[in-house]
Amino acid sequence: MQISNPLFFAKPNKFEASQEQLFSLAVYLRLAGVPKARNQAQEGVAAGKALFRQVGCDQCHSMTLTTGTHSDPELSNQTIHTFTDLLLHDMSDALADGWTEFSATGSEWRTTPLWGLGFANQVTAAGQRPLYLHDGRARTIEEAILWHGGEAQQSQQAFRSLPAVQRQHLLDFLNSL
Repeated sequence: MQISNPLFFAKPNKFEASQEQLFSLAVYLRLAGVPKARNQAQEGVAAGKALFRQVGCDQCHSMTLTTGTHSDPELSNQTIHTFTDLLLHDMSDALADGWTEFSATGSEWRTTPLWGLGFANQVTAAGQRPLYLHDGRARTIEEAILWHGGEAQQSQQAFRSLPAVQRQHLLDFLNSL
């Protein structure tokens, strides 16, 4: 997240988040509920889900994960629909930001979970439009897809080659998450 804290810092004693704030954020994120996908039975959304798989988006944005055992019992052995593999992928120099973290280069990104993506408009400040990708350069979900490169280049090209109605179905599916 590029927030300096006692665990990850460039300059000691110059933290944007304290140890206590970091712990509180971690607890909140661990226990936050997963947004429920909506309208899954609608024809366009169902078609979009199939297209999501067909173009290969699910290669990185894995639809389902199962948690292991955890000290918080409510988190143990849960099947969740995160739409991520939580792995680093090279997304190309076009998305690189020059920021390295541990062994990750500036063009490597952790696959963003897509759960809750369809709520972006509702959680964005009034009068503002949601922005997508790590740096907000994409103004729409479609633009975010089209910025994908590197390991996702083939999926981006497959999306681009879909007829307009199928592209819209895939976007309808993403907006239902």
